[in-house]
Amino acid sequence: MMKDVIINICGEQGIDNDSDKIELTTVGRFGEKNGSYYLGYDETEMMGVGGSVKTSIYIKPDKSVILQRTGSVESRLVVEEGKRSVCCYNTSAGELLIGIFGEKVKTDLSSCGGEISMKYTIDSNLRLVSRNSVKISVKEVK
Repeated sequence: MMKDVIINICGEQGIDNDSDKIELTTVGRFGEKNGSYYLGYDETEMMGVGGSVKTSIYIKPDKSVILQRTGSVESRLVVEEGKRSVCCYNTSAGELLIGIFGEKVKTDLSSCGGEISMKYTIDSNLRLVSRNSVKISVKEVK
């Protein structure tokens, strides 16, 4: 059963000595089925996305995390601790294949919410593009 939740996302992206931080809070839906957790929310112009974009995050029991965006922006990113995944990211200029290497994935979720934290790198043509960390907190709306 999906529940209404408040989602707080804190992220940092950097390379060398340059870094950018973002933080956003939004409403979404959260649920659990067969040991996997599902989180979804709509992105808006306020979040810097043009058009309509639905973001879905799947957290599997093996702690792999799949982030999928559909709508005016399309992507499917897989973060698995200790593994590199080749992922597709569609832009207005065309499709990019990027590598995602999961350095650390930690989940502490229950049916009421919890936290997900990830550290991963992004590469293109095997060249480092950025180092990233993301922490997602999920709290049930009461």
